[in-house]
Amino acid sequence: MPFDLLAALDKAGPALLRDALGGAWPPALARACRRALPRLLALPPGLGRLEFLHATAAAEEPEALAFLGAAAPGRWTLAWEAGEGPTAFHVCPVRHDGPVWAVAVGEFAGRTFVASAGDDRVVRVRDAFEQSGPDLEGMTASVRALAFGAVDGRPTLAAGDLAGMVRTWDPLTGAPGFTREVTGGHPTAMAFVAAGEGRVLLAVAIGFPGHGFPGDGSDGRVDLLDPATGELVRELRTEDGDALLDLAVAKLGERTALAALSPYEVYAWDVATGERLGSAYVGDVCADDMEREGFTPPLLLSLSGRRPEVGVVVVAEHPPYYTTTSREIAFLPLEDLAGSRPGPLLDREQGPVAMTTHGGRNVMLVANHTSDSGRTWERPARAVVRRWGDEPDVALDADTRLVTAAAFGGLAGNLCLATAGLDGTVQIWDAQTPHRHRRTGYGGSGLALFTTERGAPVLAAGTHSDTVLLLDAASGERIGSVGCRRSGRGHDCDLSPYEHCCRGLAAGTVAGRPYLASSGCASHGTMLWRPMGETQGVAPKDDPESGRVTFTDGGYSPAALAFGEAGGRVLLAAGAEVWDPVTHERVAQLHRSGFLISENAFGRAGDRPVLATRRDDEVALWDPLTGRRVRTLGVDHAGAGLAMGRVAGRDVLAAGSGRHVLLWDAATGGRREWVPHTSTVTCLSLAEHGGRALLVSGTEDGTVALWDADTQRRLAVLGAFARPVRSVAATAVSGRLHVYGQSLYGRVLAWRVDDAVVAE
Repeated sequence: MPFDLLAALDKAGPALLRDALGGAWPPALARACRRALPRLLALPPGLGRLEFLHATAAAEEPEALAFLGAAAPGRWTLAWEAGEGPTAFHVCPVRHDGPVWAVAVGEFAGRTFVASAGDDRVVRVRDAFEQSGPDLEGMTASVRALAFGAVDGRPTLAAGDLAGMVRTWDPLTGAPGFTREVTGGHPTAMAFVAAGEGRVLLAVAIGFPGHGFPGDGSDGRVDLLDPATGELVRELRTEDGDALLDLAVAKLGERTALAALSPYEVYAWDVATGERLGSAYVGDVCADDMEREGFTPPLLLSLSGRRPEVGVVVVAEHPPYYTTTSREIAFLPLEDLAGSRPGPLLDREQGPVAMTTHGGRNVMLVANHTSDSGRTWERPARAVVRRWGDEPDVALDADTRLVTAAAFGGLAGNLCLATAGLDGTVQIWDAQTPHRHRRTGYGGSGLALFTTERGAPVLAAGTHSDTVLLLDAASGERIGSVGCRRSGRGHDCDLSPYEHCCRGLAAGTVAGRPYLASSGCASHGTMLWRPMGETQGVAPKDDPESGRVTFTDGGYSPAALAFGEAGGRVLLAAGAEVWDPVTHERVAQLHRSGFLISENAFGRAGDRPVLATRRDDEVALWDPLTGRRVRTLGVDHAGAGLAMGRVAGRDVLAAGSGRHVLLWDAATGGRREWVPHTSTVTCLSLAEHGGRALLVSGTEDGTVALWDADTQRRLAVLGAFARPVRSVAATAVSGRLHVYGQSLYGRVLAWRVDDAVVAE
């Protein structure tokens, strides 16, 4: 490990740490440092930084482990990995409170900045390397347009919202510039353009809801504003006044050309004179499914060919009946927009989000595959950076929600891409280097541990398909699977909560045999499986000898599943229903909607067995045999995670609540609040090892940590995934404590914890 980086991690403050990370380190180590930087800066100097860097390398940059070498803390070793490989390199510098609809990339004084905004009305600016920067307020509605520029040598950021407001700031200091309200619509796109003689103007495209023709005072046009004062310099109007969707700008010799896109036409102007260079009807550019997905098609003013061209994505209808459509790139020569030539075809389920020119070639981000079910909003985005020519695609493999905005830019001499989406996250990607790990389509939807009849521990891992993988808990070797699709891949990673998705997973012992319960498959309901039986896979309903029996009368697929014991019998809690998995009899019905219950856990409260359920900001304890409520407890609705066990001789209930873990005495209701975590808690697991009560926690920022459940002392940071932690579990394997973590992306890691850590 480079000595100066080790010294910076161990002793330096934030400034020296940033300088050290700017050194010429091996690529894998540099990527690991970049991924971990925000959390490294948040930690005080010391071995805690090195521990977190070690956890990041193990989870997302395994090649960096060789460079850390003996400097690693040595509190655990990575036992094995399964499921998906590491994510494509990216960082997530900021999260918004709601969907993001605009993103921009700018470069100033050798530094790259990313700005993003959306429904929370806050414009967040971040240095792409340091991942820090100001939050700019003052917008009055959802922000739909952003642009970086330079005015009189100073960096400037402009934003426009649905209420028609346009504002500017200095993105480095946060100092405000002008404020202006546009009429006849709202800003849909922005660009800083050179207008000759050293003058720079701010171009603002005006559109309105519906992407159609004007009415009720709506007026599509481009306003050219003075970026220092906000005064209107010139209007560039379309013939019909139809809404404008996007802008593109390019320098053509001494002139600057500005192109604008409407739902049916492309326009081009000379910025300095306002002269229209031409217009052309191109047909539909925004198909119905694209409008449903919430983004507009991009426009490109390309200089990559022998002559300047405007590139636009259009909807193409195909013979013989012209009902089958796809999308294709049409290139229109700037000097004669009517003379278009066809470009590459896109699959009908591919949605273009951003285009640019880099290294003499056109580059496009393709994402947001649609589905016949129309539930596109619930699917993870599958994004690919596509180059014209022979270069391979760059897959941005890391599950995120629908990509609603994107922008290309430069970072350290390479092409980078900023994306933003419905989940409020903004991510910065390496858009140039192909990702070497091929996506297998698993995704992550839960972990469960059980022991075979021969005493061997097995880890069950739920996936975004309806397949549950069975892994040897000691080696990670795949030893089987259960599910409607036994191939192990299921179909293509649908997050829909209604079909083809493992939503819930639990393991228990029924009549002396290990059983799994899963929910969310195409047949709905809750299914009971004999995972190590001779018969696996699809079987007739209610036929226990064939390996599967389906529960629940309501036809829904509950996310909350748990096995437990009460009254001398084994029970299975599925949502708001409690079943006897041996007799297939429903034992109790809780007075709650089972579909809304997110987690279940069995335990004890003194001398009585109890079932804990979680629903939004409420945790309740129930008598599992009668369905009677015992106690109600309050939690923060932002958190997740529910577990029951014994700590210091008491029956306890642990629940994630925002960034905290709340620990209740299950018998008395007494509560203790855990020390804050680094992010919102997403999952919990209680375990005992060496006579000590332990708690494993997972968080939204990807951290897996091991705690002493009695003293609340953190014993080790085990994992630092790039995506939120979906599930955690712990058990002893050959006398050694093993901890397991699964990310929402589907990566599963197993850590072998050093005995000295538990003995501390």
